[in-house]
Amino acid sequence: MAAAGKPVPTCLLLGAAGGGKSLLARRLRQLSVEEAAAELGEPPATQPTVGTNLTDLRLPRRVTVRELGGCMGPIWPSYYGECSALLVSSSCIQLLSVLSAAQLASVPVLVLFNKIDLPCYMSRVEMKSLFRMQDIISWATQPITILETSARDGTGLADVLQWLRATLGDPR
Repeated sequence: MAAAGKPVPTCLLLGAAGGGKSLLARRLRQLSVEEAAAELGEPPATQPTVGTNLTDLRLPRRVTVRELGGCMGPIWPSYYGECSALLVSSSCIQLLSVLSAAQLASVPVLVLFNKIDLPCYMSRVEMKSLFRMQDIISWATQPITILETSARDGTGLADVLQWLRATLGDPR
């Protein structure tokens, strides 16, 4: 519970194994704590998440990011009920499965095209076409935003924090 009895909003971070979720959560925490952190430095070593990791962000309101390991896909739905926002970095099939969950019908979704620093990365236009994002957005009941990121070099992470602030900001 947060101050004044208001619950701390939880943002689920879902995606395929090896999608960069752990590094993304660490970098977002670093940026939310060190507002003027223009230089993120070398990325820390990460290991595949087995189970769940919790990361608190200050936006300035406290928000908990719950990262669920890619191997936990079959039990993701058991976490949907406590979800206030959703960050998804996954395959198209996983994205469609998450978007069709009744418990997430009105939860704002941020789709992350992560690892844009890789030489084999497809452009945003190519990725949107491959995922058929226009069809997904027109079909989905929840608001969907798309961002390109690189947790390794920090590209787009400020935009993710801005989305989280706008989505989970202080409800006053």
